[in-house]
Amino acid sequence: MNPTKTQIIIIGIGIFAVIFLILLFTGILPGLKPSQTKTGGGGIGGGGQTTEINFWGVEDEGVIKPIIESYLIVNPNLKIFYTQFNESNYEKILVDALASGNAPDIIMFHNTWLPKHYGKIFPMPVLSGFSITQVSEKFPDVVKQDFTNNGNIYALPIYIDTLAFIYNRSYFDAKGVAVVPKNWNEFQYVISRLKEVDSSGKISKAAGAIGGSNKSIEKASDLLSLIMLQMGVEMVDKNNSANFSRSGGEDALNFYLQFSNPNSPNYTWHDNFRYSMEGFSQEIIGAIFNYADSIKNIKEKNPFLNIEVAPMLQFPNKKSVNYANYWGLAVPVQSKNTISAWNFILYFSADAKVAEQYLQASKRPPALRELIQKYSNDADLGVFARQALTAQSWRQKDNSGVRKSFSNMIESILNGRLSLDKALERAENEVNNL
Repeated sequence: MNPTKTQIIIIGIGIFAVIFLILLFTGILPGLKPSQTKTGGGGIGGGGQTTEINFWGVEDEGVIKPIIESYLIVNPNLKIFYTQFNESNYEKILVDALASGNAPDIIMFHNTWLPKHYGKIFPMPVLSGFSITQVSEKFPDVVKQDFTNNGNIYALPIYIDTLAFIYNRSYFDAKGVAVVPKNWNEFQYVISRLKEVDSSGKISKAAGAIGGSNKSIEKASDLLSLIMLQMGVEMVDKNNSANFSRSGGEDALNFYLQFSNPNSPNYTWHDNFRYSMEGFSQEIIGAIFNYADSIKNIKEKNPFLNIEVAPMLQFPNKKSVNYANYWGLAVPVQSKNTISAWNFILYFSADAKVAEQYLQASKRPPALRELIQKYSNDADLGVFARQALTAQSWRQKDNSGVRKSFSNMIESILNGRLSLDKALERAENEVNNL
């Protein structure tokens, strides 16, 4: 029986589709090759032509370069060029590049940036086969909170750092404090032994760097955010508006400021004290609250300092809450190589062997659950690794603006310009107006 005209058309379309798919999957036509294993260079890209990928970040080039080189061995059709920037002006340079249409293909992306730069980032393609479920399986919960939205994945982490209790063992021993405090109550109990005051009653040696603004304490705003989260303050409401002044923020701010209140038994700081990093290095501050990446800086200032790291102080009888600060990798929407870029990000972030290679070179705490388990008892990274599992952050419209508003809030109370409730309300308004 002769085929009808309709059947001939259908057969023709079928033959054309088969030929098209063969050409596509063999790389003759530009497009996607079949998925490869993630350890073999990712799983969502390819092609016969050489593709150039520009990668911008704040990590040391010497740490990034070996990972790129190992990736290119199994992806010889790629060239990846890494450019290192100073963290202090990286965001401005990046925003300017995006505005002028000169964005790179891969960028290091801070964990607080998604609300601010949401529209500039190309989400992971569905074809990657990597889902939000896998984000939860492979990384701590804070990653899903920070890097996903509306079912899309916008970045993946390369490490997760958290605030910890970093103290001078020799200082504590000299003051007769044999056991490091595990919670805020225990810290308050040993303040009187750790601090020293001069004849005028002013602090000359501080138990810890807490209670001041960013003017005197590095990461003061982060520390206040952590205390608010530990006390259950709702930082933003369901509409993503700042809500901390109306949901317990006053109690948290009072708790923080007690350490710089001369009338408090827990007085151990004033905002004109030696800057926390300098004072700790010079052994006039017993402890600081900071991240793993601060330790290298401290040791450079004083290589003979007897530093120990303990878990971040918590409130008794409450669930542990830690504060996350980390970088991930993302792809700008302007990239012309989004598939190849996401391929590399998956290789870097989701492959345990590659992530461990980065960890050993950078000495930064792991982001993958598999490596968190492996390094949970590590002498240098164990505390930070374990804390990643209980780390939180909060959706900030502009992380730089939030830091500034929180610091100004603290300073305005300490110098008497504003009452606590007025300063808190103003900071909330400033955050909402960012």
